[in-house]
Amino acid sequence: MTAPTLAIRDLTLGFRGWAGQVDVLHGISLHIMKGERVALVGESGSGKSVTARIVLGLLQQLKTARIGGLVAFEGQDLSTLSARQRHALRGTRMSMIFQDPTSSLNPVYRIGSQFHEVLKRAEPGISAADARRKAQAALADVAIPDPARALDSYSFQLSGGMNQRVMIAMALANEPSLLIADEPGTALDVTVQAQTLSLMRALVEKHHTSVLFISHNLGVVREFADRVYVIYKGRIVEHGRSADLFADPRHPYTRALLSAVPRITGGGIPEIDDVSESYFAPMVVHEGCGEPGEVG
Repeated sequence: MTAPTLAIRDLTLGFRGWAGQVDVLHGISLHIMKGERVALVGESGSGKSVTARIVLGLLQQLKTARIGGLVAFEGQDLSTLSARQRHALRGTRMSMIFQDPTSSLNPVYRIGSQFHEVLKRAEPGISAADARRKAQAALADVAIPDPARALDSYSFQLSGGMNQRVMIAMALANEPSLLIADEPGTALDVTVQAQTLSLMRALVEKHHTSVLFISHNLGVVREFADRVYVIYKGRIVEHGRSADLFADPRHPYTRALLSAVPRITGGGIPEIDDVSESYFAPMVVHEGCGEPGEVG
């Protein structure tokens, strides 16, 4: 059987401080097969982003971090890699799109120069001319109408939506096996966000890229993900195919998240803390999905 692009089993994370250790993740397990779009959903502070940063190798060098469990990328245990080897994966076989595109781009360099640096991650000897041709093609793929002009611009000269499209183009330029999207488009208005996510979905389908999509908004996830893991206080509480989970949310926390999706009409939004008494309810795995982290 083909190994999943990403497999996480029993991932734990704690931070050592003067008052002792604070545990953040409590045995996270999930998997993503090639070309699959999987969402990790939960409120702020639930453990979504730190999970992504462990996958990228960004927390392993922190002296205060205590990480346990298995994180395997294309069948390889990432804990066996050196810091240099983990760094070599980022921007090549793994890429990430961050929440705020404007802060992710350096305002003192033109987009073209930054794109060249991205392409050099996979092709260190690529010429400026070849990099520009590839960059223009990549920007055209994300429906930027005048790629040459965008490459000659600074990030502050482009709109938020344009910067987000630039970030998507950069993230996919080296054809990574895994794309981690951390709340992409949250800083944009809802119309631009919807257009951006639709565009990103088409591109990852075209390149058969696996996606770990991190979000707090189940309304957005519903339109994008094949499967969903719901995380609450560092634990996976529900897992299922998107259609099944949205049709029949079973865990109290999942129902609370769905109730918190803004509506045009209706009553107030329930407090997420209202489900705290049901926190230790058994984890829900929808039929046909297996246990979180189980390939099948």
